[in-house]
This record gives sequence, structure tokens and C-alpha cells, in this order.
Amino acid sequence: MRTRFIRSLASVTLLAVLGACLGVPQASLAATLPPEVDAWLREVEIGPYQPSAVDWDKVYEAAKKEGKVVIYTSSSRTISLKEEFESLYPGVTLEVYELGSTGSIEKVEREQLAGIYNCDVLHASGYPSQLHLLANMNMIFPFYPPELESVIPKEFREPLVAQRYESRAIFYNSKVYPECPIDSWWDLTKPEWRDRIAIVDPVTDASSLDLITTIVLNADELAKDYEREFGRPIRLTTPNAGYELLKGIIANRPKIYARHTDLIKVVGDPNSANPPIGISIPFSSLSYAEDPARGGLKLMVATDIKPAVGLLYPSLMNITYKAPHPNAAKLLIKYLFGTNKGELGMRPFFVVGNWAARIDMVEEPVHEYLPDVRLPLSDLNFWLMDPVGIWETSAEVQDWWMINVQ
Repeated sequence: MRTRFIRSLASVTLLAVLGACLGVPQASLAATLPPEVDAWLREVEIGPYQPSAVDWDKVYEAAKKEGKVVIYTSSSRTISLKEEFESLYPGVTLEVYELGSTGSIEKVEREQLAGIYNCDVLHASGYPSQLHLLANMNMIFPFYPPELESVIPKEFREPLVAQRYESRAIFYNSKVYPECPIDSWWDLTKPEWRDRIAIVDPVTDASSLDLITTIVLNADELAKDYEREFGRPIRLTTPNAGYELLKGIIANRPKIYARHTDLIKVVGDPNSANPPIGISIPFSSLSYAEDPARGGLKLMVATDIKPAVGLLYPSLMNITYKAPHPNAAKLLIKYLFGTNKGELGMRPFFVVGNWAARIDMVEEPVHEYLPDVRLPLSDLNFWLMDPVGIWETSAEVQDWWMINVQ
């Protein structure tokens, strides 16, 4: 078994990309803050006032007086943590709102613009939006257990804190297709896949928008792969090869789903004779494969797709401005980091297809029903998230998508 498997070339490269793009270090942030924001951060000791040590017993006593902690989350897995968290911290109720990434981000923004402060912890992906929209408007701030500083890379501590890596990729039905039926993204533009593609809606799902924007940003790679696949240079009818790929997929009339949880049921249906290929499904959805409680879904992820498997990105957890329960929020973030064996709050996310942000992990997750399936990050060729490029380009891509998908 590999140990500390997160220290892969892909991880190091992603950290370099994020480190170059992600903005102002916490140490220099305080000087730019409005006085009322600075005063609150000083009081609760988060963001630029992150302490070098925390008395967790004192934090817990203060959390019990607060009584609860409210988390807006993109993942239904978070709901399963309620019972354990409340048993570890009696007197603190965990209130979970599963809203998706886009819904969680938008709700925090709407509420704070209206002077409403209900949320304590925002637990979602959509890094570009969280960074440029929320963090830059002083709506969320980082906090991490200081005792974990040496095992959480700086780029995943500031300007925002990440719990794990996630990804979006292509899935297929393993019963109908014992082997992956495609080896290139361009296969999805071919006539044989007409009416046999499904995608998570980029208009409503932040990570899907990030994926199709990343496709546009990696147009040069896609142009080269087009020539490999078809034996001739691409002839553009759109601005670049990324848009050309999306145009070809749209021409095959994909069915669009608002949520990936609905899409995986269709792709992995064990009773379907002609299931679609699924685009923009979280890699971690592979953990649902063969699960009797989910109907024995026949799910498999396409791991050898050219020019890249999909999009790799951090999933975040940060404290919202004026969180009504800041001490309970600190306890929750400590709990969500879990242990180096994937326990506690990391447990539902410590699955094949997720990778912890902390670098001291001593085990890889094992698939409950497919124990031979191991997917260390170092074995996979992902497009790495470009938060700045996505932020600058995604509105244009989303507008183009909405116009062309009608």
C-alpha cells in the first residue's frame, strides 16, 4: 500500500498553480480590511488572526454556549456526520443545509448582502467563485487547526482552506460496457453517441461550469488530440477547439440533469440496455458502484481519456463573516479534517476518487464493493484548476452554452 500518496506530481503541480494564482497572503490581509471586519476577525481569531495554538477545551465550552453550528454544504455526505459530531460534542447541534456548490455560494452572498448572517461554515467547491466573489468581498475567511499546519500545504490554508481534492470526469455503465467505450473526449462528438450522452447542467452546477470552462481553456491540447483521433487538423467554426468540442457534444443532443445524484442513477442503471455516457460526474461517485442500498449501480469512471481525464480542484471549508457560532464553527472544521486514516469528519469523503488535502495520510481509501479498484492521484492525468482563468472566462462560456444548448 502506498503511504502519503497525496505527494504526487499532480499534487505538487496543482499546488504550484494555486500558489501562483490565489491571491493575498493572510499575513498582509489585515491592512486591507474594513475596520468592522477587522474587529470581528480579531475577536473570533480567524483569518489573519489565526492563532498559533488553540485551547480546544475552551473553544468547546464556548461552543456549548452557542448551542449549534450551521453548515451550508455541496455534499449530501455531510448529513451523515450529524450524529457522530453531536456525540463528540454534546450540547452542540449540527444543522446541515445541503444546497449544492452554486446554491451554497449564492445563499451566503444573498444573505450577507441583505445583512443576514445564518451560516457558520461554507463547505463547497466552486473555488473561483468563492475566492473572487465571497473572499474578496470579505464574506468568508479561513480557519484551520494550528496543530495541523505542518500537514496542510500553505496553498490549502490561505487564502482559503481546503478539505480535499475532488474532480469531475466521464462515467459509463460497466455492465453494458465491460471496457470503457471511448478513449477521447472527441468520441462524444461522433454520430454513434447521438442521444446517448448526459451532462450535469453547467448553468446550475458550479463544478460543471468549471469543467466546461477548463475545456475551453485547454483548447490547444484538444486541437492536438483532435488530429490524433481523426487524422487531420481541426477546422474551427467556433473560437477554439474547446468550444468546438462543446459544440459537437451539444449537437449530439445530451440530456441535461440539474444534479449529478440524478445522473448517476441513469448512467449506472443495472437494468438499462442503452445507458448514456455521463459527463461531469464527481469522481467520488464511483464509491456508489455496486452498492445494494443504491440498487447495485453499474458505474465506472473513464480513467484513460485523452487529453485529460477531467478537472481536478480543491473542495473548501471556511468560516463565514459574522458567523453566529464561531467557536462551534472551529470545532466543525477541526472535525472535518478528520485523521490521517480518513476517520471522523473525513470519513464520508475518504472514498476512492477523493483525495485529502492533508499530506500525512497513511492509507488509501478502499472501495467497499470493488476492492481491486485503486485510483491514486499520481496515476491520473487531470486538467488542473486555473482559478483565475476560470473566473475570467466562465461567464462567457456559460453564456455561449446557454445560447447553443437551446
